[in-house]
Amino acid sequence: MKIASRRTPFGDRLCFPEVVPRQLIDIQAAFVRRSQTEGVHRDDALARARRALSGDLPALLQADPELTAVRRVFDWAVDHAGTGDLDEDCLWSDEPGRLGPPIGRPRTIWCMLANFPRERPGAVGAVTSDTAPQRTVRGPQGCLKAISALAGPHDDLRYPAISEKVDPEMELAVVIGPRSRHLTPETAMGAVAGYVGFCDIGSRDVSERDNNRMDRGKGFDTYGITGPWFVTADEIADPHRLSIRSWVNGELRQDGSTAEMFHSIPDQLVWLTEALTLAPGDVLSTGTPLGHPLVRPGDVVRGEIEGLGTVENRVVLDK
Repeated sequence: MKIASRRTPFGDRLCFPEVVPRQLIDIQAAFVRRSQTEGVHRDDALARARRALSGDLPALLQADPELTAVRRVFDWAVDHAGTGDLDEDCLWSDEPGRLGPPIGRPRTIWCMLANFPRERPGAVGAVTSDTAPQRTVRGPQGCLKAISALAGPHDDLRYPAISEKVDPEMELAVVIGPRSRHLTPETAMGAVAGYVGFCDIGSRDVSERDNNRMDRGKGFDTYGITGPWFVTADEIADPHRLSIRSWVNGELRQDGSTAEMFHSIPDQLVWLTEALTLAPGDVLSTGTPLGHPLVRPGDVVRGEIEGLGTVENRVVLDK
């Protein structure tokens, strides 16, 4: 199941993408329509929808980490997509520029650092000799990301006037279902509600000026491009076997796989929940393969993760 966030005059609406061509199905509206077809009065159906399906993705996961009510609506919508039961009140156009971050407003976003090799055997400039020094893999490391950095999958990437080294990194991000602390290797994947594409952007020169602290350099507005949709965990057979690619102005820059991670998703979650309680809807972005580029105003950045869709963003100077 996929969930998108559609910006509307009535606020952001959670929707099902890719069920009806070129349209999004409003989840609350579909709940109401389903109830009406079962004989429930519209006013009562609206009240039930507000109780069962209100808020953003973190709120839904807090109420029901398994998203049981949402899945029932999804199954009904799929079955009735061509019957006329989904009237125009249930549908929004799927204009890319209208999509917001599908993860809503999580309490915590944690970004892993240095979780992929910085060179690949056989690559230009890579050390390939049998006498090459053995790489030492560090323990997990990362930093918090400002919630205010979140942006939609097709929003402009705003290039700060105080930076000259803006670095977009396409990453697989994990979305937490049940509240979690002290996870173990055996329980960690059970805490994963689903996945989302996450372009973790940073300003290297700002971090260098800040005594190598990452938080401000990674916290600028639009530095957390997310989407295009949240995908439930059951849709992804193996999150450690997904391709990650990114392009700048049509030129391929990143072409890697989550199989290259030094620290697996369970390892990351175990390490992180030794210190933090992760709440429903919280996000762990798992790091990026080599090849991530520096960009300039006027560039177009595109990122893609297998099974999770594509983000594409124009780089504009933030005035």
